[in-house]
Amino acid sequence: MTTLKRPFEQYNIVQETIPGVHEEIKRFKSSRDEEYHNTIEHIPATQKGLVVTSFSEDLKLETNLPVPQKLQPYEILIKNKFIGLNHVDWKSKKYRFSIYSFPWVNGRESSGIVVKRGEKVDLKKFPLGCEVFIASTTYRDLRTSTFQEYTVFDSRLVWRVPEKVGLDFASGIGVSLVTAGAALPLKNYSQVDSEKKQSIIIWGGSTAVGIFVVQLAKSLGFKTIIAITSKKHEKYLHSLGATHVIHRELTEDMIIKTVKKISPNGVAHGVDLISKKTATVLSSVLLPESTLICAAGCPNQEDLKDKKIIAEPINLKRFHEDLDYGQEFVRYTSELFEKNRLKPLSNLKLFKGFDNFCQGIRNGLRELEERGASAEKYVVII
Repeated sequence: MTTLKRPFEQYNIVQETIPGVHEEIKRFKSSRDEEYHNTIEHIPATQKGLVVTSFSEDLKLETNLPVPQKLQPYEILIKNKFIGLNHVDWKSKKYRFSIYSFPWVNGRESSGIVVKRGEKVDLKKFPLGCEVFIASTTYRDLRTSTFQEYTVFDSRLVWRVPEKVGLDFASGIGVSLVTAGAALPLKNYSQVDSEKKQSIIIWGGSTAVGIFVVQLAKSLGFKTIIAITSKKHEKYLHSLGATHVIHRELTEDMIIKTVKKISPNGVAHGVDLISKKTATVLSSVLLPESTLICAAGCPNQEDLKDKKIIAEPINLKRFHEDLDYGQEFVRYTSELFEKNRLKPLSNLKLFKGFDNFCQGIRNGLRELEERGASAEKYVVII
């Protein structure tokens, strides 16, 4: 394992089956300042991208995808440098959902540099060459997909890369952070119901989303933050703000008993990131009239009627459909990053994509499907 040091922080890059990747990062970083301070003049008409041509065939490298030349007033064109990988990137093809035509471009997050701006983009916030990262929740607009060299996005929903983070770790923030925000009981990020701030429980605390839920809950003033996760991640979750960590290796009865010992009257808000089964277990420890947010299936609502608990799936689309909410979320979390009160996942697994844009993503997705990720993020460097 190699450690990459940043100001005030340490993050780990795991190097497996990708010889030379750290040398590539060094070359990228050393040439970056010169590139960024020059006006970017040439934007190609076409680009490389990884496309889904059918549900049965492997992902295909396409070299003639169009690069959008005309931008809407608030849009920016981003030259991707790092691409974050998510389970939906392989699940959507394997299980045939959220792909509406062929060829299709997947990819929901990335980091890169701004190379072109629409006429109403804030020029001070987004000068040419500045570093940004995104979470693309607009699935049907392929211009916003990230398995390609250039991505278009609404600048009002784009983060500047914090100095303490860097482009590599920033590429794996977007989707998990937006999902975490959608899992919290908030209408906005300036006011939270005082009763709901008392306690929250997260099953899947060491998932990428869970790690951000813990941090956001702490920043919002929740008094009791209970994370259910593997024993090996206990110290890490405590460092991020969890007040209690319950080992998922325990039986369901022991987990329930432990929660009731921590919060005898029940927990005010639940977040399940694992399964319908674990969500059902969580429902048994929640206060009446509380909300349970589910990422992988909700309990049967009929079973929750007597408890007056509302179970809802995570609504990612709110990020772009409710522009006021999306902008406030970007503002709020950007401030947390700058104050070092919000951090990316500390472990990053990099897949090399320099020589073969296609193979780096393929390798990462294959390993993500077969091995999964635990308190770490998979990223492709292009």
